[in-house]
Order: sequence, then C-alpha cells, then structure tokens
Amino acid sequence: MKKITFVLLLITITIFSSACNKNPVKDNEAKNVYTTVYPIYDFTKKIAGNKLNVKNIIPPGVEPHQWEPATRDIAEISTSDLVLYLGLNLDSWVTDIISGSNTKIAQVSKGIPVIRYGSAVNPHLWLSPKRAIAIATNIKEALVSVDSKNKPYYEKNYIKLKNQLQKLDEDYTNALKSTSNKAFVVYHSAFDYLAQDYGLKQISLTGANDEQEPSPSKIAYIINYIKENHIKYVFTETLTSPKAIKTIAADAHVKVLPLNTVEGLTAEEIKQGKDYFSLMRENLNNLKKALE
Repeated sequence: MKKITFVLLLITITIFSSACNKNPVKDNEAKNVYTTVYPIYDFTKKIAGNKLNVKNIIPPGVEPHQWEPATRDIAEISTSDLVLYLGLNLDSWVTDIISGSNTKIAQVSKGIPVIRYGSAVNPHLWLSPKRAIAIATNIKEALVSVDSKNKPYYEKNYIKLKNQLQKLDEDYTNALKSTSNKAFVVYHSAFDYLAQDYGLKQISLTGANDEQEPSPSKIAYIINYIKENHIKYVFTETLTSPKAIKTIAADAHVKVLPLNTVEGLTAEEIKQGKDYFSLMRENLNNLKKALE
C-alpha cells in the first residue's frame, strides 16, 4: 500500500473541517460508520441494524491488498464518526487517513492470536469462524463506544450473530474432522487460520499477500505434491487470477473448485444476496468435496 502524502492529508483535513462547519450532526441523526474489508462490514451491519449508517470503503470486486484510497475517499472517511479496520498490514493506511480528524478508529483484530512468518503476519482471521467471533465482539464494543444509548440493541444483535458463528464453527468442526484427506492446495496462504483451527494442511503457491508471483520451482513442487499425495482438487480464489492454479491443475490432471477468501464480494455475489455465512458454507461444501 502506497503511503498517503502529507499534501493529500492536508487537503483532507481542510475538507473535513469545512464539512463539519457546513453540516453539523444533530443528536438524533444516525452516526456514520465506515469499514474496510467485507467481513467487517457484514458483521457491523448485522450488529448495527438500523441504528447506524454503515458503509464499506473498498468497492465490490476489488482485492483489498491492491486497493488504496482516492482523495474523495479520504475526505468522506474523515467526516465519519467511526472507522473499523482489521490492521495486520492489510488496511493499516486507515491510521494515516484519520490523522488530524476527530473520527474514532477501532482495530477489530485487537487481542486475537495471529499467525506470523518472521516479521510478516497473516491478516485473514475471519476465515476461521472461531476467530470471527472475536472480531464480532470487538466490533460490538466499538459501536457501543460511539453510541452507548443503543447498547442493549447492539448487544441483542451481537448475541444473534455470535450464535450464528458458533453454529458455523460447529459445522466446520463436524464436517472436516472425519475427512480422509487433510491437505488442500490454494493460490495464496489466506487459509492458515482455517487450517490451523480445523486440523487441515494448507499448501499454497504464495504467501499471505496475493500480489506475489509464484516461482517456477514452487509450481513444480506443488505439482509433485499433488501427484504424490493423490490430491484430486485444487482451489481458485474469487478476486485472484486463476491462471497459475489452472496451469497446475492441467499439469497434475486434477479438477478445480472455488474457495472464497471473503475479502470482498463481487457485484454478482451482491446481486445474488450472498453474505459472509453463505460464502463460508460454500467454502465448507467445496472443502468437504475435495477432502473426502
């Protein structure tokens, strides 16, 4: 992610100050909450209900690793009441954008154990329902901090969401504990948390950042691994080019299935009414098919 320049921030702060002077927020108006990646948005909408205006910053169909805010995005975000972000080097540009404004920010990965590769960290916590519960808890607490009068409402919606996540966790546990195979092949290592929490082994072409390009030696290793371990399927990801995985599938004579990173919905998925839960259940069905 490119660093936001000082000049751009100065413009943002000026716009922010002007907007506040022209449009003071009334006490009875719903507050504005911005989120970064889709899972945070979906959980926030489910907890906030009709009490807050919730908007996701990154547009549909855009890979979060590759997105950076335009000047208009910065100006809009800086006039909000709360920004919820993941951190872990995925969307940490938020802290630069908010600098100098009165907007409250909250890092929803706070306190959740993470997987590290040396100095790098895997940000894809939401792909494990177990850790998604902790994200939802942090979101609820952040909403209460900016709108305490509606705390009972947020608590009620949070409990409903938590129960849904716990049921999803149970379904993942029960479905994956009895599969005959445990290894699955993906493009980038987004599924580390899922693999760790449900007893699986993720084999990936690249690291946690899907902007990386796989080396020829890594591709050769993956093809040999597939053949030696009798793997029948490999997985493509919605917002990532399928070219490398399809090449491997052709060379290794295996089939291809989708495995959604749920980092962001496509326009088509939004049109179909999909959300975090429907996508995670599609993932579970495809994992079961591949591992049985």
